[in-house]
Amino acid sequence: MSDTLSNRPENTGGFRPFAEILVSLRFLTRVPIPFMRTIDPPSLAQSMRFFSFAGALIGALNGLCLVAFYWLHVPAMMAAILTCGFGLVITGALHEDGLADCADGLFGGRDQQQRLLIMKDSRIGTYGASALMIALLLRLSAYMALLVLPGYIVVLILSAAGAFSRAMVVDMMWATRPARSDGLSVLAGRPGRNTALFAILTAGAFTLYACAFARTDAGIFALAAAGLLTAFARRVALRLIGGQTGDVCGAVQVIAELGMLVAIVATIG
Repeated sequence: MSDTLSNRPENTGGFRPFAEILVSLRFLTRVPIPFMRTIDPPSLAQSMRFFSFAGALIGALNGLCLVAFYWLHVPAMMAAILTCGFGLVITGALHEDGLADCADGLFGGRDQQQRLLIMKDSRIGTYGASALMIALLLRLSAYMALLVLPGYIVVLILSAAGAFSRAMVVDMMWATRPARSDGLSVLAGRPGRNTALFAILTAGAFTLYACAFARTDAGIFALAAAGLLTAFARRVALRLIGGQTGDVCGAVQVIAELGMLVAIVATIG
């Protein structure tokens, strides 16, 4: 995740949606964000209420990329592979890095201290490489399966999955104590309850709306999958390392999004 963070408390100013969206996009993507030099940026913790908005934009771009390649008669598998690569470029593989570090640390360490030490190491081990491979293959398969739907529905579904999975990151940071006294999640600051609720409710409502174009109950199953996987990840993190870290939050985004895509594909299949 980005190193350019603000650890100011959450409530450092009023509701500033434009500035908060810019801060969210700057943190969650590697795309140059305009106007950053002309505003007084709010704290990252305060801006997290718009993580879901940034996630929706990222998901929509992935959807447009996937549909564009398919409309250009690129074979479905190639279109899905190219879209996966596009997504990794615009996010800088931000969350996938957390997934790999989590897999190495949680499954490769013998105790809490060793697990946290492994997670801090930037090198990827067997568990991390395996987790990345499984995640990318699942994403690839989900993208291919979604191509049976009209293009605008594909864009809406990927946008919704990107939004709600990042709302789960905000929920994880709000509801779960940090596992260490330093690190990314501490530097980023801890969002408040209202911030988390705003992200979850707006992203949840958008998910139900977007998925209804494919099938009425698809959104319900998608939200349930993301919520259950986030709760499971929280329980594992608390038991094995005593709380959340930036890597845990990154892993939550990946598994929540994949869970939503799998649930949607299974529902419409």
